[in-house]
Parts: sequence; structure tokens; C-alpha cells
Amino acid sequence: MKKVIIFGGTTEGRKLAEALEQQEILCIYCVATEYGKEPVKESQCIKLHAGRLDADGMVSLYECERPDAIVDATHPFAEVVKKEIENSLNKYKSVPFFRLARDEENVDYSNCNFFDNAEDCAKALEETEGKIFLTTGSKELPVFCQNDQVKERIVARIIPNQESLDICKQQGLKGNQILAMQGPFSRDMNIACFKEYDAAVCVLKESGKAGGEASRIEAANACGIGCFIIKRPEEAFEAMSFNEVLDKLYKLFEIRIETSAIPGEAVEPITAAKKLSVSLAGYGMGFGTLTTEVTKKIAEADYIFGAPRLLEDIESKAKKYPYYLAKDILPALAEIAGEVKYDKKNVVILFSGDTGFYSGAAKMKEALDLSAYVETEILPGISSINAIAAKAAVKWQDCPILSTHGIEEDQWRPALLEAVKHNKYSFVITSGNKDVRLIGELLLRLQSCEMGMYRIFIGTNLYSDEKLGWYDADKCSTYDVDGLSTLIIHNKEFKDKILVPCLTDEDFIRDNVPMSKEEIRQLSLCKLRLSKNSVVYDIGSGSGSVAVEIGRTSSGIKVYAIEVKNEACELTKKNADKFLLENVTVVEGAAPEAFEELPKPTHVFIGGSGGRLEDIIKTLKDFDSPMRIVINAVTIETIAEISGVLKKYEIEGADIAQVTVSKAKRAGDYSIMQGQNPVYIVSFDI
Repeated sequence: MKKVIIFGGTTEGRKLAEALEQQEILCIYCVATEYGKEPVKESQCIKLHAGRLDADGMVSLYECERPDAIVDATHPFAEVVKKEIENSLNKYKSVPFFRLARDEENVDYSNCNFFDNAEDCAKALEETEGKIFLTTGSKELPVFCQNDQVKERIVARIIPNQESLDICKQQGLKGNQILAMQGPFSRDMNIACFKEYDAAVCVLKESGKAGGEASRIEAANACGIGCFIIKRPEEAFEAMSFNEVLDKLYKLFEIRIETSAIPGEAVEPITAAKKLSVSLAGYGMGFGTLTTEVTKKIAEADYIFGAPRLLEDIESKAKKYPYYLAKDILPALAEIAGEVKYDKKNVVILFSGDTGFYSGAAKMKEALDLSAYVETEILPGISSINAIAAKAAVKWQDCPILSTHGIEEDQWRPALLEAVKHNKYSFVITSGNKDVRLIGELLLRLQSCEMGMYRIFIGTNLYSDEKLGWYDADKCSTYDVDGLSTLIIHNKEFKDKILVPCLTDEDFIRDNVPMSKEEIRQLSLCKLRLSKNSVVYDIGSGSGSVAVEIGRTSSGIKVYAIEVKNEACELTKKNADKFLLENVTVVEGAAPEAFEELPKPTHVFIGGSGGRLEDIIKTLKDFDSPMRIVINAVTIETIAEISGVLKKYEIEGADIAQVTVSKAKRAGDYSIMQGQNPVYIVSFDI
């Protein structure tokens, strides 16, 4: 007789055992507690095993029973037992294994807040008021009882067994805070519970159809109370639907059947004709700004994905998923596709703003294009850049457009500083008033350094209780209006950017630290052949004049000024601060050891090697990455050392130039030329 071990305790697990029983397949049905045995009837083909098992215990069970297949039909949140099952499979011979997932609900999630775990949910409950109707079970109860003001508002609905009651008492819940009832619960029963206990929030797990998720959400929507939902943990194994698991088992045991043994549930063949038509749609600035094209797609959709705030105003019979990350959306789409048999389903994935500007639409399309069952299209939305330009009556065709939304601060700050200094108008999309205040502070710094005079047009919550107006930099730095904001920064004293190295020696703070002279510095940088996203090591940075010139070239360049002397490091920092350069990082230490924590360079300038040129070149070659190197040398001994290193490491095509600069010096009524020491400029690629 064929044999299957089922780790159950769920409705799906019980139904699977009953279906296999009718085909005379022996099922060893495992549950953690005696309570879990109650819904299952033991028979000649269903043997019950009660008691918690660790991985070793499971392996012992496998070796005793010798199953032909193993099925995990445990609760989606039974993370401990799932881990033990995973570990047991690593210790046992290869046997077909299937993870049975719960069917998802077709329900309106617009009034729901989702959390990755119980801890995050409990923290969010601290900001709520009123009774909390907790339906997550007793095991998570200690998490929700850590905060006293949350605990005193809890009504916990638990299964009526002694273990659950004991946990409630251990956590200090009073009798009127405990509701011990056996489910399932209908929508009307949940409504009655919410009203009886005057619930303000219902807390539940994303437990799917068998877990009664929809009945609780629908009841909460009917009562006008919020739902806090703990998302399902990520699965270690690919999960399948009930029919898919049953179909796999039937094929494994060579059972030919037209319908399942469960009345009214047909086991349909999984075909290769799974198809989804997916529209990646720009949501614009809100429901009122949707294009006709996107509105039509939403009306035709069977499934809609998007951040909860985007789903709020959409009335549709489509099933809504409050997901906006690929890691959540792609598995859901795969599951939907697995249920499509002979027709095509329409899916809309909503993206805030426009799909072509700092949007996840492009990466989502790349991921979906790898799936044979999906066809995709991108539908643009109205960008807030377009909208705010119209509201401020400012043309934007020649203006830089930046974003602070979803971008690390150390990336957007240098780009913003460069843009606003050299453009009359710059447009910026932000995440909220914190970003607006940071921008205001940066503009105040620029004004204090006489690098422009600024006013800012701020549009917050465009087309949705919007607030618009012009502000000076000081008012911008204290802006406190909540919501998404888009800015137009007007520099009334902007100066066009000079696109070549242009700083004089007098522009720098000097002190007593050596500095590459102006003309040598400019020639060396031309030889370095920088690009806008270069990663540059300035080795032996001295006063930082080279690092500063490089940093000014483009905000996208990352410069690491490496210097062993503390005095020189401090001077480099002063010069970088003088020019408000946030893409120059000072690294105190000796090369090449100082390279260890730095990203691979694309360009290297060596102004001083400390007698370790060979070690430096060897370490750079060990990066095994193409890079451009320029070295300055002032002595014959150094140029001899460079020649030896080039020969030893078989570096070909090096350009060696000796440069002598003479500068005019006043002598009474006349000017005479005074020569400076000659400098060798050596440049090559490795």
C-alpha cells in the first residue's frame, strides 16, 4: 500500500487525508496536540500521530513508516515546525515532498494595514485607541502584552483548550478579556463579536480561505473598524494549491481520476496555457489624476496590486493585494497563474507617480518578461513634475529633475547641491517634510557661502487636499506639512558650471601641506579622463586640491582622498567643506592597506606614494578591474622607480611627459618669467 506522511492540523491537511483515503492510500496524519486530532476521523487508511516532533523525531518517524511522499500542510504561521520539517528532509533519503498552501481570499483589503511580523504589529497598536480584538491565537499573545496600555485593551479570541487558557492567564488577561470559542466564524458571527466587545481594531494573520480571513475583514469593513494583518512568512519551499498537490500525488501513484473524492471539487489538469495580461500602471498623484487608459484597465482587472494608499479609493470587484514589492508580487502572480486553466486573467500593478521616473515598473517588467505565462505593458501616469510645473507656471524642459524618494541621502545630496548651484530652476520629488527640511538646510548653507540665492515652490499632497506656495530657504528648513511633496528650487543668482578644472592655487586653504600646482593639477586631470560615475582614489592627497577638483567635476563621482598624515587629512576636509562637496571622503591611512574597506576604483591619481609605489600598483592590479592611473613625480629617482614598476608588471602604452611651468612675477614696472620645478606626468591603463 502506498503511504503518505501529512503534517497537518489544518482544514487543507484534513481534506487531503480524506481524499487520499478514498483512493486507499495510507496517510500518517501528524498534529502537534490532542486538540488537533479532533476534526480528523481515524480509519484503516488514516492513522493519527499526536505530539510535537523536532527534526530528529521526524526522521525517526520516516525511518519507521518509510513513506512514498511527505506533505507539509501545517498552518502558514507554524514557522517552527516548518523549519524542523526542512531540517528533517536534509537528514533523510530523497522522498517527494510537497508544500500545500492555503487558497487566498478575494476580499477588499483597502481598510487593512499589513505588518511583516507580530512585533511590528504590536508596536503600531500603541498608536491606536479603543478595544483590540485579537484573533492571532495564543502563541503570539506575549508579544502583544508587553506594553501595558495595549494589554489592557485586548480581547483575545482563542481556541477552547487548556494550553491557550493558561497562556492568557500567564499574561495577566482578565476573564472579560478572554473569548474561548471554536471556529469557523461567519461574517455575521464576527460582526456580533466586534459589536459585543466594542472593538476598534481587529488583529489577524494572513491565513487564507480556510483560516477565515475574509469573514473577519468583511465584518471589520461592515463595522467600520480597522484591520491589522500579519503577513505570511516567506516559504522555504515553493507552495502549491490543494488541487496541485492532489494532482501531483495522483500522478506519483499513477491514479487516473476525473474528479476529486471531495464532493464538488474537481481536480483540473494543470496546462501550459496559463496566461496573465499584466498592466504596469502609473497612478499619477491620486485617484483623481488617473488617465482614461489606466482607468479602463482597472475596470477590466481581475486582480489589482499596489501600496495600500493607492488601493484606498479604487472601487472594483477585482481581488486586491496590498503589495508593491517584487518579492511579494511575483509569488502571488505565480500562484494566480497556477489557478488559470483555459482563460486569460487581467492584472493591474499600480505605481505611484509616473512609470518612467524612479519607478519600480522597469525592473518589474524585466522580472515578468522571464515568465512564459505573462504578457506585460507599461501605462504611463501623470508625473508630479508635470503637475507642479503647471501650478507654478514654470517651464521644465531644460531643468534637472531629481528625487530623494527611495534614494540614499549620500547619493541625492551631492547631486542636488550641484544642480541648484548651476540651474535657474531644479525640480525635486521628495518622500515628505523631513526631506524638505534637509533641502532647506542645504540651501541655507549655499547662501551663507554666497553660492546662490534661493526660493522654493512646494506642492504637498497634489490633487488631494493640496498645499501650494513659495518659500524662502529659511521657511523651507522648518516645513512641517505632512504628505508627499514636490519642489521647484529657484536660484536667482545661479552661475553656469565651468566644465574643466578651473580652481587657482589661491582658492584653496593652504597651511603648510604640499599641494599640486595649478597647471600640473589641470593637466593631470585631463590625463585621468574621468567619467560622470567614476570611483577615484587620490593617493597622497596632501591639501586635497586634486580631490576637490575631481569632486567638482560631477556629483556622480565618488572620491576617496587617501592620506597618512593627520594634518593633511584635516586640511583636505576643510577644502572639501569650503566647496560643499559631499562626494569627497577622506581616508586616513597608508596605501595600499587603506584600500581594504573601499570600493574598487575606476581611476587613480598618485601624488605621493610614500616609497611604496610597487606595493600600490600590485594591489591595484589585484583588483582585476580596468582602471586609469595618473602619477605625478618630481625626482629622477621616482621616475626610475615608476619605469621599473611598469616593466615588472608588463604595463604597456604608458605616456610619460615632463612639464615645466613658468609664471610671470612682477619686478617693479616689469614682469619676468619665473620657472617652477619640472614635473613628470605618467599615465596608463591597467
